[in-house]
Amino acid sequence: MRIFVKALVALGTGLMMAAPAASAEAAAAGGNSGWVPTRTPSFTLPAGAACSFELHGEVVYDHELTRVLRTFPDGSPEVQEFQGALGVVYTNVESGASARRDGSGTLRATRDGNGGTEFVFEGNGIAPIFAGSSSPGIYVVSGHIVLVAHPDGSREFTEVQGTVENMCETLA
Repeated sequence: MRIFVKALVALGTGLMMAAPAASAEAAAAGGNSGWVPTRTPSFTLPAGAACSFELHGEVVYDHELTRVLRTFPDGSPEVQEFQGALGVVYTNVESGASARRDGSGTLRATRDGNGGTEFVFEGNGIAPIFAGSSSPGIYVVSGHIVLVAHPDGSREFTEVQGTVENMCETLA
């Protein structure tokens, strides 16, 4: 589950797995100013993680980049951006219902150093909110959207100037 969470943040993405590797690539590529390729893997979430059913996300196209704009004194990313094209087919594994969505856009992740992160989406993106939060789901967002991840692991939308579609509701 932890690896999946990292993958969706990197996606912008929404979503997170590629972020640590991309940060290392950015540092190796000469600092915090250059864009480097990153990837979002296909994923499967067990029932209860975000949806009441098992959800599979199959990445059908992925042309994403990331860069680190600012680091903490230890070198870990404080402000990181993601951009690019990403398409995913979401499937309710139990019923077979599926839907293809575009997650292409930009994402800026700003970490506060205390375990919290603010994600600002522009354009399209994928925003995971897992069980334990007030509105769990895998959201496809469009517009200017702000998602806050709190140190306790809960997440919430704090600003929505656009649309949010909960794929758990769409595919139920």
